Amino acid sequence: MIQGIKDDFSIKKISLIIHLFFFMLALFLAQAVMFEAAVPFLLPLWAIVRQRYENEKAFVLIGGMIGAITLGLGQVLILGLQIVIYELIDRFKYWKLPTMFSVAFAILVGQFIWQTSIHFGIPPFIVQLYIYYEVVLAFFMTIFIQLFFVQPHQFWSKGWNYERVGAGLVILAMSLTGMNSIVVSYFGLAPFVLHLAICIAAFAGGVPIAAMISIIVGSLVGVSELAFTGMIALYGLTGVIAGLFNGLGRTGIVISSILPSVFFFFYDATLPLDSVYFVSILVAGIVFFAIPQNIFTFLQNIIHPKRDEVLLQRQQWLTENTQAKLETFQSFVLFMKELVFDRFTSTEKVNEIRKIEPSATCMSCFRYDRCWGENNNGMDKHIQDWYVAKSGIKQAEQTVAEEKIKLKCVKSTKLIEELDYQLYNDKMNGQFYHGKKMIALQLKDLSNHLNRLMNEMSSETLSFKTIENELYQHFKRAQVQCFQIDVLNNTMGERVIICSIAKTHHSVDEQHLLCERILLPILYEVFSEPFQVEKILDKKQPFAHLQISFRSAVRYELEYDIYSKAKDSWISGDTHAVFRIHPGLVAIMLSDGMGQNREAQRESRRLVRLMRECLSYNMNPETAMHTLHYVMSLNREVDMYATIDFALVDLQKGELWSWKAGSMSTYILRGNRLIKVDGAAAPVGFMPVFTIETEKVRLLANDYVVMVSDGLFSSEHDWDEQEQYFVEILKDNIENGIPMNAMLYDFMEKFQNKYEVEDDCTVILFNVEHVVPKWSVFKTNVGVHA
Repeated sequence: MIQGIKDDFSIKKISLIIHLFFFMLALFLAQAVMFEAAVPFLLPLWAIVRQRYENEKAFVLIGGMIGAITLGLGQVLILGLQIVIYELIDRFKYWKLPTMFSVAFAILVGQFIWQTSIHFGIPPFIVQLYIYYEVVLAFFMTIFIQLFFVQPHQFWSKGWNYERVGAGLVILAMSLTGMNSIVVSYFGLAPFVLHLAICIAAFAGGVPIAAMISIIVGSLVGVSELAFTGMIALYGLTGVIAGLFNGLGRTGIVISSILPSVFFFFYDATLPLDSVYFVSILVAGIVFFAIPQNIFTFLQNIIHPKRDEVLLQRQQWLTENTQAKLETFQSFVLFMKELVFDRFTSTEKVNEIRKIEPSATCMSCFRYDRCWGENNNGMDKHIQDWYVAKSGIKQAEQTVAEEKIKLKCVKSTKLIEELDYQLYNDKMNGQFYHGKKMIALQLKDLSNHLNRLMNEMSSETLSFKTIENELYQHFKRAQVQCFQIDVLNNTMGERVIICSIAKTHHSVDEQHLLCERILLPILYEVFSEPFQVEKILDKKQPFAHLQISFRSAVRYELEYDIYSKAKDSWISGDTHAVFRIHPGLVAIMLSDGMGQNREAQRESRRLVRLMRECLSYNMNPETAMHTLHYVMSLNREVDMYATIDFALVDLQKGELWSWKAGSMSTYILRGNRLIKVDGAAAPVGFMPVFTIETEKVRLLANDYVVMVSDGLFSSEHDWDEQEQYFVEILKDNIENGIPMNAMLYDFMEKFQNKYEVEDDCTVILFNVEHVVPKWSVFKTNVGVHA
């Protein structure tokens, strides 16, 4: 908790200092005296420590009892009785009082029980007044202790506002009244601590802080010692003078802090300024010189926090984080540029000068040799002139070119129609080429813009926000006292998060309720994926808290098998791929190229490979399929298309997402129920207009999903009949419990005995099951009785 004060201290040393601090505080509060009467300030400290500082309860109790013994055995009995009554009130299930009321009520009842037993009846009125006086003081002291001693993880991080600082000064003043009895020879603990506190405040905070501490503490101590006027003036002047000489360093502060005491020694002989007082403040000055500088640096950062270093660290983190994201996006842009431009336009050329050749109309004409033979009449020149005229804007030149063709050609109308069609195809190919080049150049410009932006990021400061901060804000809104969040892995499906939470719930049921009802929904909201509680540790150091480990919950596991068969040889036009995008998401692809040759195989493999590359750059599956259709439909010289059946299986939520382009139906077998997922879209690259449909199906445990290519069903038999037989065989195999690695081969053997497979055929079968944790498997010993 105080690691920032002394970095070279070990955890054991820090724990020892904390234990000693609470022990001494309880000791002095138990001895606190106001208006020459003991006040029960230990019970408020016990109440707050019991709630928030579980590790320190024993030290507070021991210190308090030792302090009470110095006041007499009766004070020990009274304190023990009050603690017992408070514990009974606090543990009462059906009526929960605020802490300050519980403390006040325990003191009231405890004192009345004690005083009644001592006086053998109702205590005198003056004794009752003292009891009420103790109740009021304890009530307000509980509030002060509650303000100052916040939750352990917030002690240094929470803001030091005026209310909290004031509460701390009240606690210090009451502790000083308990120190008055500790005097060793010429050394008194109370003046030593107060003078040391004033010097530290003057060095760390200057005049305002030193004056505030000296006046508040001096006033309270003066009131308790019935020497209000003189002591408050002495302490106030000491704080102001010490703060004024802050610029002279420690020597200036020590010397200047002693001057007011010397002045009041000669000015007012009624003040208790004796040899014990002066020896104590001299020892305080010597100890002040021995305090390490890093403690003052820590205090100065609390009083006047330096934001520059924090901002620089945040800016550096922001620059590195943003640059990494931009580099990822730039890689995506370069990939798109290569996909659209380099792969499909590097070998394409648009002929600027057309080579004139005979058309289909001329090839079928009886005057072909006269027009295109060795002794032709210049038909190629007339067609060239027609192309040139059509590329211009003058209607007269176009009309003249057409008339020349009509004079030479007996099938001029049909020839001109064919020439128009060829010219239209040329224009369309040019537009496609221009479109690809335009998109590639735009992506290239975008990449250049990102390069310039990344170079400028080092000099810009943007808003700072991390995933830990976002989680902290969600926990804060849910009133969860979480003081540390560590995201060890932020990969989708593999996330590991550790949350350290202040221990406010003691039972195991309350701990699990906190995780299931509050923390897990928050994590699901932030990361959009389910989580599971991996481990809950009850930590005692450096203070009592819970350390909860969360991990991405993969609730289902997938088992699959694939059957693939070529029609005539080992070359198949079908291509499949099954791979994990992350542990909670599995992608399954099945593509069927048109035909059974190497070209069909090449096209289906290309489609699967490009689709997999798109997914690796986090492209939306639907966007990826549209992109692939665009780049595959640009080449109009040859038919270049293939079907694709693409499925994503979410093993975290138990969902199946299906995208289809010209593919067969997907069959989902759920017991005796059959669910079909159909698609009406054309194959990728086949039609000029391409639409894609997305369908989501909720999967349940023990569901079997089948994806097939169109070569499974024969064209010579009824399609519905084959499909029905296919489903029946699969259901029988599932009911018979055939293992997954043998089910498909047994199924295909039975199916081919009745229906011949005429084409390349691929069948992908997979099922989902619940992930069964190891701890849920148990054995019981059952005894047999005669």
